[in-house]
Amino acid sequence: MKKMSLIAIIAAISFVLNSCSSVPTGVTGGYYTSADCQGKPEAIYNSANAIDKIVVSKSEHKMYLYKNGNVVNTFPVSLGKNDHLGNKVQRGDKKTPVGSYRILNKRCHPIKYRAMTISYPNAKDRRRAADIGVDPGSLITIHGQPHWNADGHGDSYTLSNDWTDGCIALTNSDLDILWGKIRVGTTIVINE
Repeated sequence: MKKMSLIAIIAAISFVLNSCSSVPTGVTGGYYTSADCQGKPEAIYNSANAIDKIVVSKSEHKMYLYKNGNVVNTFPVSLGKNDHLGNKVQRGDKKTPVGSYRILNKRCHPIKYRAMTISYPNAKDRRRAADIGVDPGSLITIHGQPHWNADGHGDSYTLSNDWTDGCIALTNSDLDILWGKIRVGTTIVINE
């Protein structure tokens, strides 16, 4: 009897801990190695293919890549889990910010494949947060998929749901393309 109760408690805890990453198939958990995000030809930066600006339309769930004023690529995106409640105001609200930012870095990520940190919060974000006495948060990124979806089998599921903590998520294959076109310092504008 005690053994059965312990199993039920462990199962309940596991469900709660994994509920924000509910998946259609596959297993939760797992990590990417640095080798997982190295060596893909489309992900090697090429200055001839570099873009000038990224524009994200939250209402369309789309990312547009611009070069010389023209759209050269469009990708579907997932946003913050609570994005339907408005724009990011404070740490932990699980909303994607709106504003003009820059790409600060590009790095392999053990949980989300690759990540590019954006310069959130900007001065306007910090003022708004200070005015209401909250921490605006930080570490908003453009990132890939959880390890359970490394092969892309769940892309239709992840792209039809907003599930991030406020970041902008792409499929791993789209992120590889973006990676090869982005340099640190590129402008990203996130619109409603």
